[in-house]
Amino acid sequence: MGRQKRRKHLRIDESFWAWLDSPSTPMHVAAVAVFESEDDSATAVVARIMTAFRERTDTHHRFRTVIKMRRFPRLSRRELVDQLDLDKHLHHHVTSGSDFEHALAHLISQLQSRRMDARLPMWELHVIEVTGTNRFALYVKAHHSLINGVDAVRMLGRSLQIAPDEHTVTPLWTIDGPRPRLTTVASGSPRASFCSKARPIAAATKAVARLYNPFRNRSPLTGPFAASLSRLNADTGASRRIRTVSLDMNTLKQLAQASGTSLNDVALATCSTALRRYLLDVGDLPAKPLIAGCPVSISAPGGSSANSSIGIMFADLATDRADTVERLTTIACSTQAAKDHQAALPHGALLPYSILAMGSHTLRQVAPHATEFMAPAFNLIISNVPGPSRPLFLAGAKLIELYPLSLLFKGEAINITALSYDNRMNFGLTTCASSGLDVDLIARYLEQAVGELETRYAAKLPNLTKPA
Repeated sequence: MGRQKRRKHLRIDESFWAWLDSPSTPMHVAAVAVFESEDDSATAVVARIMTAFRERTDTHHRFRTVIKMRRFPRLSRRELVDQLDLDKHLHHHVTSGSDFEHALAHLISQLQSRRMDARLPMWELHVIEVTGTNRFALYVKAHHSLINGVDAVRMLGRSLQIAPDEHTVTPLWTIDGPRPRLTTVASGSPRASFCSKARPIAAATKAVARLYNPFRNRSPLTGPFAASLSRLNADTGASRRIRTVSLDMNTLKQLAQASGTSLNDVALATCSTALRRYLLDVGDLPAKPLIAGCPVSISAPGGSSANSSIGIMFADLATDRADTVERLTTIACSTQAAKDHQAALPHGALLPYSILAMGSHTLRQVAPHATEFMAPAFNLIISNVPGPSRPLFLAGAKLIELYPLSLLFKGEAINITALSYDNRMNFGLTTCASSGLDVDLIARYLEQAVGELETRYAAKLPNLTKPA
């Protein structure tokens, strides 16, 4: 086997996030971790954490990586800085307010609106305490080209402790996480190298061709351009508003079992029900169903690497169906068709498949004024990230809530991301503040959507309490 030469270019799927970054569409992802201290005041715990954080200047290379942003279609590049100026990445906030959640949401909405400085390694950690409470929060954000949400959650989990009496503080930037991937060029046979790349690309191209025209045999497979415009596809501004919702995982699992669907299908159905009800309220429900773009993790074969790439599948949200059960059934058929469609591909074809499937979306983002004349590939992104399944702690304080926050594309005014933690499914709703969407109302409808499913499946779930 020929030797491989490492280059400092990002791969296409990583450069994608640099291409789309703009003042109105900053391409960073984030997480909010809320902790509660039982023995000490939150102020005392935060003081210990900040002291421990500032003492750790050893930094994993992931967090010393500067992304040299380039415009489409040039690949971006990575450069490592020798030393990190921690004061530019670690921040401490003290805010006041009688309502912890309201004060936290207000501050994080401001932080989520700020575009990251590409001259620095693009990550930040904010330690937030609200005076008069026994809670504090960590807000972590990073540019998507530096690290994706799945890998970030894994690294965050490894930085916390599993025992409440373990007070060791391990800063996130010291975690030996997945190494930045660099493109490689094999110095072996050119013909062998060409064939190794051509076969998966050919398989991906054939699969995407079917994806763009799945209706020849009335397949439930959903592809790009099936979406119709709604107020969810308003022009995107720079300001963000965030809202969080936490649902009981046991209830969602029982609903999945009773309906013969998956946990992810139930999560999509709750989002669909909430969005349908909201669009009915404002008189803007499209006749055609909303389409969700659902990111999927593409891990290395056999788990040989800690890195994961992000692929895509499209889901019919069945918002044209008035019946809750029919809506869930249609969603399940759509997601199963997408899974079967991708399962038939060799592993090496999954990444080129996703790049090609997102081709129209990428063009809509990078071409000037394309959102004015091109139909969206999907109405919004809804993603589900697996998180820690057991309670975690930081300096003795228990992690009680963990929420994901994601990014917005041009012409997409809302993103919904779910993350599981300790028997809860936590939803982070990110909206464009200038879009006019009432994110508080959408969040309220999301909580109530579970009750609708409980009511329909109450006969099959005697242990559930039927909503009043």
